[in-house]
Amino acid sequence: MDPKRPFVDVGRCIALAALAWACGPADASVNGEVAISSQLVDRGVAITRPGAAFQGAVSWSWSSGWSLGAAAGIELRDPGHVAESLVQVSRYWPVSSDWRMQARLLYYHYSGVASVGHYETGLAWIYRDTLTFGLSGIYSPDRDHRLRPAADLDFRWPLRWNFSIAAGAGVANYVTPPYKQYEHGIASYYRYGHLELSWADGPWQFRLERLLMTDGDRERKHELAPSPWEATLSRSF
Repeated sequence: MDPKRPFVDVGRCIALAALAWACGPADASVNGEVAISSQLVDRGVAITRPGAAFQGAVSWSWSSGWSLGAAAGIELRDPGHVAESLVQVSRYWPVSSDWRMQARLLYYHYSGVASVGHYETGLAWIYRDTLTFGLSGIYSPDRDHRLRPAADLDFRWPLRWNFSIAAGAGVANYVTPPYKQYEHGIASYYRYGHLELSWADGPWQFRLERLLMTDGDRERKHELAPSPWEATLSRSF
């Protein structure tokens, strides 16, 4: 695969994202974050091997509800190789005093087991920043011409002394089935879930996550698999 291709596709997605910039007022709020993680995992699928990984992200948001963000990650053992990259456009709007909705469009590229580019669109319903339910459709032009569904449910609750707990679970259609299982008539859906304990102090945050359900078929077949524990230290600015 041409290593330059992810950035070409990201550039196209940024061009589409100009809609968000045009729809918001000029005084955008800018936020950034850097983080060190023990492994990069998404929806129970390992993006990198176990080991330290560095991530950086930047986002712009407007009072109209529009936001635009970009992020990238590398393995510290292989800093010359981009393990993940993404661009996202989203818009929030209130439904009631307790509920908000979010619509989003993003492009992301992961190396390793999912070494193709994916487009994703989705809707999420958010209750008081505590409970979130989301529905997504994932399209991979390099794989086939199917829209692969996913559903996620996440819960977060603040505790004392700047701690909080979280839990999440979901089900998704394989974007990259282990050993091309879709050719053998094997079920193409898998489940994933996690528990999380986090601590925050100003711009600093530490998260310790326990994976409960993952992309288990890869682990059984000795492909790239997630570790049962994942730790992340991050700083926002």
